[in-house]
Amino acid sequence: MVLRLIIPIMAFFLFFGLATARGADVNWSKVSKARVTLFYPGVASWEFLTGDDHRLGGKEIKKGKKDCRHCHLSKEGELDLKADEIASAAIRMKRSHNPFEPEPMPGKKGVMTALLQAAYDKEFVYIRVEWDSKGTGWRKKHGESGVPDRVSMQVNKQNPSFGKYGCFISCHNDLNTMPQSPSAKEVGSDPYYSHLKRDDVRLYAWYARDSWSDRKSEHELAQRLKEGGRIDLLSAEIEGAAVSPKDGWVFDDRGWDEKNGVEASGAWANGKNTVTIKRRLVSADPYDVSLAEGDTVSIGLAIHEDRASKRKHYVSFPLTVGLGADGDVKALKLTE
Repeated sequence: MVLRLIIPIMAFFLFFGLATARGADVNWSKVSKARVTLFYPGVASWEFLTGDDHRLGGKEIKKGKKDCRHCHLSKEGELDLKADEIASAAIRMKRSHNPFEPEPMPGKKGVMTALLQAAYDKEFVYIRVEWDSKGTGWRKKHGESGVPDRVSMQVNKQNPSFGKYGCFISCHNDLNTMPQSPSAKEVGSDPYYSHLKRDDVRLYAWYARDSWSDRKSEHELAQRLKEGGRIDLLSAEIEGAAVSPKDGWVFDDRGWDEKNGVEASGAWANGKNTVTIKRRLVSADPYDVSLAEGDTVSIGLAIHEDRASKRKHYVSFPLTVGLGADGDVKALKLTE
């Protein structure tokens, strides 16, 4: 993954801003950009990262010594992953010989890039993501078949595993649509899921469950929460003329808050999608990560593009955003 600040070289570009609490627009032309490389992971999961198929990398991750970027970035800062081969099922895992992608997609690119910007004021943080897009989501009408395009961010500022491995700590072999996912009947008959009237397994942090059907004890979950183990989830779906924000969380499950604390808006022009997400720095919601000036937070970025659904998305390695602090992305402080 490439993470570097770049200087705008075009005399003109389209930018989209959100109003702050003071009524001023964010002038994104004044905000530095970070180029983020996202890749197609196939069915690579937390079990893959920590298992024999990952070979030496699995052993290092179990020890917590190395992070993803340590091994998968070249000295020049370029991504060292065979993502194109993963998407087309041209390569298999080393020990098990299982396919990285059991449903190959010939012609699908394994890598994409996005530009990420961040700003903040006394009340809000603003994150803007721009990427090359066919604009499929903008043409999709409500009720039409297919899924909307979507950009999502997992956010955490305390858990060391998330800081090293990002959203991979919540991706597992038994999730819905993964090869080892249990049947809808099995899930629906489990006491936890039957109580929720659900038959699908969603994201969960590795330290909150041993498997889809085996949650940690309430005492251990409470301790993990005190240690900052809950992951904030911010998402924006593009469907027709609307950008719909979603405010959620990942811990022993993935859920969406009934009270949405996120705003989002965006545009598609000149072959590019632009989405801006706005949320309050401080939240009374226990499912949210509260932020303050001086914080450095870790985020994992995911983009569902051109009707991609569920696991068939592009993801980034974790990167950091600094609010008046160091980070891969340095958020601009907005003044009165």
